[in-house]
Amino acid sequence: MNKMTSYFSAMTASLLITSLMTACFMGPSPLTPEQQSTKINESIAKGGYSAVLNYDIDSVTETWQHDGLGVQITMLAPVVPGNYPLIIYLPGLGESSEAGKRWRVAWAKAGYCVFSVQPVYLGDALKGAPKVTPTKTSSWFSKDFDNSVALKDLRNSDLRYIGRQYFSQEQLSKRINHVLWTYAQLKQRNQSKLGVFSRADLSRVIIAGYDIGAQTAAAMIGETYDIALPSTADFQPLAAILLSPAVDMALGDITTRYQNISIPFLSVTGADDDDPSAISTPFARTAIWEYAPPGNKCLLVLKKGNHRLLSGDNLSQNQDPNSTQESSEETEAADTRSRFSNHYGNNGGGARSDSQAGNALNAILPKGRSGSRANANQDYVQIAFVSSVSIAFLDHICKNDNVARTWLFDKANLWLNKSATLKIK
Repeated sequence: MNKMTSYFSAMTASLLITSLMTACFMGPSPLTPEQQSTKINESIAKGGYSAVLNYDIDSVTETWQHDGLGVQITMLAPVVPGNYPLIIYLPGLGESSEAGKRWRVAWAKAGYCVFSVQPVYLGDALKGAPKVTPTKTSSWFSKDFDNSVALKDLRNSDLRYIGRQYFSQEQLSKRINHVLWTYAQLKQRNQSKLGVFSRADLSRVIIAGYDIGAQTAAAMIGETYDIALPSTADFQPLAAILLSPAVDMALGDITTRYQNISIPFLSVTGADDDDPSAISTPFARTAIWEYAPPGNKCLLVLKKGNHRLLSGDNLSQNQDPNSTQESSEETEAADTRSRFSNHYGNNGGGARSDSQAGNALNAILPKGRSGSRANANQDYVQIAFVSSVSIAFLDHICKNDNVARTWLFDKANLWLNKSATLKIK
């Protein structure tokens, strides 16, 4: 009888291992954008800032031609006719004008027109870089793993080379010209009362950018360079939002570079905010706030924020292709061990065959870092932080909203609860 019990116990353990290993290979199912939004809204409801109204929005995407080059634009605006403050959003390197959707939609629903501008050549800039999409077995079979590592190294090298080219001062001048020309086209459409463009209030303009877009935005509000940049005398924004601002230490003294930035801005970065082009480091990104003169200058630092999270993409797409495999495998491996231990652990007085099966399971599963699932949940919280703080900043500056100001200055850090810090000077 004992032999029969031991036999069935071993068979059950084997079937459980097979089942859980299959789940491990398949990986966790990503949440839909709607499910992600629910998690983010739940975090904001616990003390974050929300706009009074939540608007339905219209959207249009077009490609305009400037100097023989295509410039893609995407305009979001509340459906209800009116005059709404305008946010000009500049995406990151390799992104289209439809990138940063999480931030753009949140701002538009809060009562802003959001005009995203991206030259087509910038959106296509990374298409030639090697893609790293290892199979689910690459970390456990040395040949595939070696190929994956080689591709990753090659991609990182290419991204740094490409990034240095596009982040150069000469390319910066070119990008500023594109933004100024596109803004002039928007003004014409606004004056002609054309569609969604007619709803923008051009007396209240904010410029925002992520990654290389943040570099462009910072230059347009006063960051100085060694070369003469195009004049922005006709472009006078009220404030700026800089997501993962580019601070190139190779350009020299940073203590005087930002002294001409007189308008308010919100700079957002994170403890893990390393960009693939290796232009900036998390430590360097705070320099723009440190050395700009006081006056409604805000710095939000996310404890767990990384460069990809600040892009504002949905989290199901917001993964570094070089690390998605590893993190998902580690998470599933930890879950597999936990479930196996609960079923066949010491509490059940497991037979010797169960113990052997458990040892075999530990031998083939990746060791994994603790807290992978907790980190995934933390991403939603970090996104809620950026959304709430940025909307409060916008309402404070553009709408003179006293509730937004009070929350920003007096209540925000209590809600952030050491998972992020907000500094204002």
